[in-house]
Amino acid sequence: MAAKVVSPLTKSTGSLRLADEVTIGEALVSDAAVIALIGANTFTTTFGHSVPENDLADFLAATYSEKVVKAEILSARENNVTTFVARNKAGVVLGFVQLVRKLSDPCLEGDASSHAELRRLYVDVSTQGLGVGSKLIATVEEMAKAEGFEQLWLTVWEENHRSQQLYQRLGYVKKGETEFATGGCIQTDWVLSKSL
Repeated sequence: MAAKVVSPLTKSTGSLRLADEVTIGEALVSDAAVIALIGANTFTTTFGHSVPENDLADFLAATYSEKVVKAEILSARENNVTTFVARNKAGVVLGFVQLVRKLSDPCLEGDASSHAELRRLYVDVSTQGLGVGSKLIATVEEMAKAEGFEQLWLTVWEENHRSQQLYQRLGYVKKGETEFATGGCIQTDWVLSKSL
């Protein structure tokens, strides 16, 4: 199991939400280790109970090792992927998300070149529910729209009800289903999309 990310965060006070104190920017290579930890911890917390341990360990090694994340950040331009991070006032990374350009899914209508994907929205478990994820999503939506994309889509696990509620509240609509493999474990994800 991945190590827990420890961050010097406090919950919101009064009417001020943590998201009000968060800035969003492109990920730096120096962010790779903390992105890998947040990704591994959040994935394990959300999905770990539903897959065999060996499949989980293999998936985390292939997806959320520092080396893999660093390579993704370095190859962002040629792969049409931008990783954004949310930072608190102290500069601590609280979460991340990716914008993947010109990628579509068979259940989506329209010209695939006008589609972009919102991928891997992960927020440190200690700051979930405080608006950080919504701020990351808004950043991806704004960037995709500014670049001329007409539809933003994502996948979410069929049993991840909390995330489904967030996406639906933000205007995403279920368009279909797709399979997601974690090793030999095949699960069903919903495909959601939003017109920009």
